[in-house]
Amino acid sequence: MGDMREVFDAYKEICKENHRRRVEKTPSRVLYAEEQLKAHGIKYEIKNPAIGHFHCWRRSDGKLIQFWAGTGKIMGYANLRGIHNLIKLCVKTTD
Repeated sequence: MGDMREVFDAYKEICKENHRRRVEKTPSRVLYAEEQLKAHGIKYEIKNPAIGHFHCWRRSDGKLIQFWAGTGKIMGYANLRGIHNLIKLCVKTTD
């Protein structure tokens, strides 16, 4: 049973390190997302820069779309991720 504990502890440390590296990239992802949104003329607000939470509004109807730059998550769109997909959503004319 001791071997499984060692494996689990090693895996836990790997996961912690991967998480640390991911979180470390968030500030640069926030800056990149902000640049892209400005470049495409999309109205946005940064709600929480520490986690990269943005509120963006679709041009056609003003619908709010929430986005997290650190993970690329777009709320309400389970199959879409990333700033480029967000831009497509914000500039398209219908849902």
